[in-house]
Amino acid sequence: MEYVIGILLGFITLNFLLKIGFYESFYGILAAGLGCSLFVLAIWPWATEQSKTQIADFLASPERMQDAAVMITLESTVMIAFCFDCFAGLRQHDTFFKRNLTRLLTYYPGILISVVLAYTLTQTIFAFPGTDFRTVAWCFATVTGVGVIGCGWFLKKFLGDNSLRLELLFITNLFIILLGIIAT
Repeated sequence: MEYVIGILLGFITLNFLLKIGFYESFYGILAAGLGCSLFVLAIWPWATEQSKTQIADFLASPERMQDAAVMITLESTVMIAFCFDCFAGLRQHDTFFKRNLTRLLTYYPGILISVVLAYTLTQTIFAFPGTDFRTVAWCFATVTGVGVIGCGWFLKKFLGDNSLRLELLFITNLFIILLGIIAT
């Protein structure tokens, strides 16, 4: 089960990095990296209170995993809607609702990255016993910010074709939905 969760978290991270690559300027990617770093710094006191048994109990609870699968499916549905909206970019009748929905889908990076960051922070804290929690959190926040900015920019430049990135985002979301179902 831990392997499935690890693969799922990896796909969620890839999904987030691909999605922030659709921001028009580098400042969007910069804001996403800064937001992830600030999130890590905000939750580190909570993460220090968690234990391995609490996390294992959460992952073993069918009810909680079904709730998580619903959240995963909703997030992936929004991302798939973004993909279809990008494919339908040449629509004839543009309305106020369609423009605002497109804007919302474009700037929504995804909230499941917060679950990935929280889980990874707790695992990092467990990996460094005896080290000051604040130091681990600050180092993790720095690595997270630099990693999100670097990887997001790299994926945007390396996979420069929007249609290729859109296809990867779509396929990644299909895998996320399937792994979310398997995890329950």
